Amino acid sequence: KITDVNEATIKVTGESRDNLIGTDFSNYFTEQDKARNGYQQVFSKGFVTDYPLTIRHKNGHHTHVLYNASVYKDKNGHVLGVFAAARDVTEQKQAAEYARSLIEAALDPMATISPEGKITDVNEATIKVLGVSREGLIGTDFSIYFTEPTQAREGYEQVFLKGFVTDYPLTICDKSGKLIDVLYNASTYKDASGKVLGAFAAARDVTVQKQ
Repeated sequence: KITDVNEATIKVTGESRDNLIGTDFSNYFTEQDKARNGYQQVFSKGFVTDYPLTIRHKNGHHTHVLYNASVYKDKNGHVLGVFAAARDVTEQKQAAEYARSLIEAALDPMATISPEGKITDVNEATIKVLGVSREGLIGTDFSIYFTEPTQAREGYEQVFLKGFVTDYPLTICDKSGKLIDVLYNASTYKDASGKVLGAFAAARDVTVQKQ
């Protein structure tokens, strides 16, 4: 049950503080079972990080968020409850959905990457090359799928620093251990206000040419 909320929660749900307090936390999400599972994880593990949920305003508007939550305790170490904070990622999700529509049309492996270097989306070609599902790839570090992770990390850092990289050489290592030489071209993409949301990266297979 909700024991307290801040003003931002009141605005995003459209409910008053008095109406929210005492009600079930999961009531205010499009996937109530998923929300319930989320706070149960906090009590079992002590925390959750970047747990995706969609808040439903009483007027029907949806806000996509990532929740970070942890338990809080009394001086004797007894768990009193959970403190949960939501980060609005609606714009990022919309941008990622737009990017997906573009990348799915391509035959080359393509991915979108967050400023922290995490994969936010991939196309079917990337799934086939790596042998890992989309769910298994999203949220993982872009650099771990290459023979030289440090070089891969330096590559996406260059993109966020300069805005792009051109023909950046890397070698993909798929699930079976097969090596694929590629040249990456990547650039940042932004929201309407010019804020960088992530990087869009496309790989061209040059294994035959290199051999």
